[in-house]
Amino acid sequence: MSGVSEYLYEMGKQQKKESNEESNKAERKIVKKPYVEILEFIRKEISTNHAAELAEVISDSSGQIVLKELIKKYINSNNFMCTDINDFNDLVDKIFEDMAGFGVLTQYIYDKDVEEININAWNDIEVLYPNEKGGLIKIDETFSSAQQAVDIVQKMCSFGGIRLDESQPVQDSYIFKGTRCSAIMYPIVDKEIGVAASIRRQKVVAVTRENLLLSNTAIAEELDFLGMCVNNGVSVGYSGGTGSGKTTDMGVLLRNIPYNKRIYSIEDSRELDLIAKDENGKVVNRVVHTVTRPHEDAKRNVDAELLLKEALRQHPDIIVPAEMRGKEAWTAVNAGLTGHTIVTSVHANSAEEAYERIFMLCLEKNANLTEKMLMTQILNAFPIMVFKKQLSDGTRKIMSIVEGIDYNNGKVKYTTLYRFQKSKEFIDKYGKVHIEGEHRKVGNISDKLALKLYENDVPEKIIKKYARSDWTVAKAYSNDGSDS
Repeated sequence: MSGVSEYLYEMGKQQKKESNEESNKAERKIVKKPYVEILEFIRKEISTNHAAELAEVISDSSGQIVLKELIKKYINSNNFMCTDINDFNDLVDKIFEDMAGFGVLTQYIYDKDVEEININAWNDIEVLYPNEKGGLIKIDETFSSAQQAVDIVQKMCSFGGIRLDESQPVQDSYIFKGTRCSAIMYPIVDKEIGVAASIRRQKVVAVTRENLLLSNTAIAEELDFLGMCVNNGVSVGYSGGTGSGKTTDMGVLLRNIPYNKRIYSIEDSRELDLIAKDENGKVVNRVVHTVTRPHEDAKRNVDAELLLKEALRQHPDIIVPAEMRGKEAWTAVNAGLTGHTIVTSVHANSAEEAYERIFMLCLEKNANLTEKMLMTQILNAFPIMVFKKQLSDGTRKIMSIVEGIDYNNGKVKYTTLYRFQKSKEFIDKYGKVHIEGEHRKVGNISDKLALKLYENDVPEKIIKKYARSDWTVAKAYSNDGSDS
């Protein structure tokens, strides 16, 4: 007999026993309590007395029945009457939702319009919508207590195989595909706060090239340039802050890659969706999506560095470490130097600072090279860096695209190829900020990059759109590939 069946059988017997005692119920004293106290009592009883059994059945579809029956049992056996919720079934459903779901967050987590949920404390929750849907809103609902907030966020982290507790109070995890959760708890935050967390959802509807153009996130020439680079062996990095749209832009770029190229992605939680299908549902491109699986046991830990090394054995044309955060950066640099095309992102406040960020990440893995040698390798591995930003009016723009050239005297030498230039900023009568501007081509790619593109089969005519006006293949070879 399965765990669920046993549970239901035992509950059936218990219900018969309780029905026999029903006649005596009227003589018992009704215990009136507020919802918070009933919830905390039942949560404690079930977690104490039934944790092992529930762990076995919670993944079964009948697990919901088991949990609801337990909730009913403890309400009845303790003669609870809720002062906040009159209807018995509503009370059971509410307790079930708070224990099995995400409490007050459930409706927002599944709301396709919500971009981000921020928990500042158990009684202070913010929800971020797109500007046209209301922007940032502090919701009236709160968790019932600091402990409930901790319980629910711990549950969220556990879905990604991560344990959040006082011994590991700072954790990054995911709830399900496309939804990340970053959380901190006591002793990092005050115990009465409960927990602080940021939950970010990927938009369900894939953003297209046309969306980027219509929103003035970029111009066609910028997108064409980045596509040409990735299609022809030139690695591209995206930089920017949280919520700037780096992953979105990477998805647009990679969904426009020819179907014959093999793409291998690495993420902490699945946000990229690059698989293309025909009208019959058959996959028509070549994509391998992978995700990390952190584990306390080092032997069972699957991190980005391990997946990057595995990627090199899978013969991909393009490797996508979606976000570089640690020592995997050095592996990515080496992959870029050995002929693999890399598309990745880092958190940085400008394109040029992104190179410094990658430098610091690489130091975690390799401190044997001199500063000059290490930065030179990084520039060679990632010639092109994009900076994406969310402006004060809520719009997201590619602010600049640069080519890293050299490193001297502690500074990165780079050429800005494209820049978004703000021309006007104003506040309308409703108090909404508006920013106007245009994307401009302000520089040319180096002779070195132009020659690399040519040797990777980009026609000279196309290269001349991005190179200096007098560049030709003949001159490039006569100069032995040296830069201007």
